[in-house]
Amino acid sequence: MTTPSQENYAFMHLSLSDMERVLNSIRMIEGTTDEYLKEALFRDAVISYVKPFSRNRGEFNEILQLQQNLVPKELQDEHEEIKGIRDKLFAHNKLTWEELIFGPGTGFTVKGYEKVYLSRLIEPLKNLARKVHAAIMNEMSEIKKNGL
Repeated sequence: MTTPSQENYAFMHLSLSDMERVLNSIRMIEGTTDEYLKEALFRDAVISYVKPFSRNRGEFNEILQLQQNLVPKELQDEHEEIKGIRDKLFAHNKLTWEELIFGPGTGFTVKGYEKVYLSRLIEPLKNLARKVHAAIMNEMSEIKKNGL
């Protein structure tokens, strides 16, 4: 890569792969009854979905990040919840003491997320990944039109 435009195009292509990974993980979730496997696949789907919306550093572009306008308005709340789950439970520990529920011994859970696999978010996550994938394809098309 030798230009900011090429770097942005490559980032978009990697973001497409992330959205495809989300859909593959969800497909695997829907095909298993193993709760441990569902949790692992859900974690993978959440992390893969949020990754391109996080601040990534480029060589030519100081920040490479998908813009919020790629998220459909009707799915904004789910998008924010999924980002929150990633930040609170998977990638960071952005927890307050009020959110922690300490159990017997050294175990604890997070209020509202007693179970890491949240089946109610599977359909919204699938819809988000599909719609963001389509929006990325449009963005890539524009980049190509304007010349790499």
